[in-house]
Amino acid sequence: MRRQCAFTLIELLIVVAIIGILAAIAVPNFLNAQIRAKLARCEADMKSLETAIESYRIDSNHYIGNFQLAKLTTPLAYISSIPEDPFGPILESDYGYNSVLNAYGRPIKKYYIYHGPPTFDSHPDMIRLNIKWVLTALGPDQGWFDGPGGASSYPRYDATNGLVSRGSIERVGPGNIPQKTYRDRWDSSPS
Repeated sequence: MRRQCAFTLIELLIVVAIIGILAAIAVPNFLNAQIRAKLARCEADMKSLETAIESYRIDSNHYIGNFQLAKLTTPLAYISSIPEDPFGPILESDYGYNSVLNAYGRPIKKYYIYHGPPTFDSHPDMIRLNIKWVLTALGPDQGWFDGPGGASSYPRYDATNGLVSRGSIERVGPGNIPQKTYRDRWDSSPS
């Protein structure tokens, strides 16, 4: 008589339970690592775009207009290609979708949203803060904004609220005003 060695049902269930517990710990950490990587990429892309926008202004003595990031690549390449927003594109249900559609065409590409002159040339808060352009990424919640109505409907991403904080990531220019100062002043100014 030969004795057979095998796992019992209880032993198999314990192994499956251990694997499940390890997966429950690992998956959220993996997803958070992806979000952190996208945030880092977004910040690097926006810094590169800021450099290209400011270089264009120095050469041409004016900023590019709304949604005209493509001017940074041709005829003179201030940046080799326009990076894509890792959190984009905006959704059809988002306020401003049609403006982006008219600017970038269909299908909407995942470009960063750029607003430059003449958008801020007459806005009193932007004049007061000396802001000539705003570059926006959707942020981890992947939402643009809910509608017109100022800062309350257009929240800004803040990492202190967690990785999936509601709001968009912004960079403003020219680069002589710290980004945090811009957010604090703009969010507290009367609409």
